[in-house]
Amino acid sequence: MLPSPSVILVINRIYDGQPCPVVLWDGSLSPGDNAEGQSTVRMTWGEYQSSLKQRCWNRNVTPKPNSGCSSIHHYEWSKLALFDFLLQIYSRLDRNCCGFRPRQEDVCVEQGHHLECGDMDSLTLANIIHSGHDPRHLVFTENKGFFDRDEDNLDYRLLEGIKELPEQAVAVLMSQKLREKLLQSLFLDQLYWESQGGRQGIEKLIDVIERRAQVLLTYINSHGIKVVPMNV
Repeated sequence: MLPSPSVILVINRIYDGQPCPVVLWDGSLSPGDNAEGQSTVRMTWGEYQSSLKQRCWNRNVTPKPNSGCSSIHHYEWSKLALFDFLLQIYSRLDRNCCGFRPRQEDVCVEQGHHLECGDMDSLTLANIIHSGHDPRHLVFTENKGFFDRDEDNLDYRLLEGIKELPEQAVAVLMSQKLREKLLQSLFLDQLYWESQGGRQGIEKLIDVIERRAQVLLTYINSHGIKVVPMNV
């Protein structure tokens, strides 16, 4: 349903002491790969925005030397942005919580990072991991979503610079089949399913994602975002 690299879905994973609904792992990564691992892509917000404008690796065109492009294919960022917006995962593209009003208990506030939003271009991205088998593809890790953020406090910074979104994923959002697909997917993870109080609790989470999906569809229309095939 949601865009992802070629990875294996691992269920029953615990994150910060709580079951996590979406954990993706790539067999090419060792258990020791983390923020300092060799599969990490290190870049600032300014470098990320520059890579979006250059459409790095699009149409399999090799970037020019000293272009500043990373190994990541242009379309991978669009898939990541859509995924992170629906779940409001800020820890990758907006680790300092610059695009929304954080709570006092959010890590970015507790560690003082939220005060560092003045120089946006120099802020560093986090948890940007590429596949060991194909460095052009991202692997989504650290997928802790937030379902308690109202529609008037969504992090639109996650969509900044994105001009295209994946056709297949957007089609699901428009088809009225999002709930059905999420129910089928989340039911496979019985640990998470039961941790949310069974179907009743899961339905409440899906309510949130459906509302965000409608917000995203409105954003696509109002910003002229192109919806294109992204079979990369």
